[in-house]
Amino acid sequence: MRKIVFILTFIVLASVSSFAQSRFDAAPYDNAVGTTVGFMNGLKFKTFPTDHLAIQFDLGYRFMWDYMNNYVPAILSFNPNVMYESSAGYGFYWFVGGGLNIGASLPKYYYYSETDNRYMGGHCANFVFGLNAIGGVEYKFNNIPLALQVDARPGFFLFANNKYHSPYILFDYSFLNISVHYTF
Repeated sequence: MRKIVFILTFIVLASVSSFAQSRFDAAPYDNAVGTTVGFMNGLKFKTFPTDHLAIQFDLGYRFMWDYMNNYVPAILSFNPNVMYESSAGYGFYWFVGGGLNIGASLPKYYYYSETDNRYMGGHCANFVFGLNAIGGVEYKFNNIPLALQVDARPGFFLFANNKYHSPYILFDYSFLNISVHYTF
């Protein structure tokens, strides 16, 4: 009998503790729109389908070093990310997750011209696909509908459909992005 009472007491206390923790650890807001600057520059939409699951969509451009072509291409990309977000206390939240990058770039290409006996250059459009990790912190102000976010998004890009080079992969050094967004 003592074991049953102990087990029932433990289940009740665990349930109450879990409920109290989930109320403290609830999502800081339902939706947010804003802007991101840094390695990724563009517009952002973020939503919370559940208390700890955040989905963030970024549409913008980025620059990255292309060591194969020895220059920096501009990439227009759509970057959806799925993240686990939890409270760190005092309005701060931490998050970790991953996402995709889909887009296009207009890099410069170089080729050797036999007739001119020198390297020539031009432009060729690429389809870009990538995977990234994301992690960072967010601060939600209590009295105003504003949140600040700092994140890092390292990953890889696959450049394809380039008529002068075979497809190749580049590392994305997206180590600092700062976002300001309006919450509602």
